[in-house]
Amino acid sequence: MRSSLVRSIQIISRSSLPSRTKFNPPLHQVAKVAAKTVQPTIIDTLTQRKAAGAASWPANLRIEPVVKKGDLKNVHATIRLRLKQMLREA
Repeated sequence: MRSSLVRSIQIISRSSLPSRTKFNPPLHQVAKVAAKTVQPTIIDTLTQRKAAGAASWPANLRIEPVVKKGDLKNVHATIRLRLKQMLREA
């Protein structure tokens, strides 16, 4: 019978390793830390750049606000299209 890779791996208990060995934290802890740190979105960054240097901002770059579908769900369909067009930067 051939030995497989699974058979050749030996599980070592943490107590047998030296105490200075660092272990990676569990993924759920990493996810919690990542959820707490809020990074600005690209649109936020570009809006800040546009506000800081309005004179040097290229005319061909437009930043449109993010409008979610749920924000306009109670608006009548005929008005919704006009409202979306008005929200776009001219």
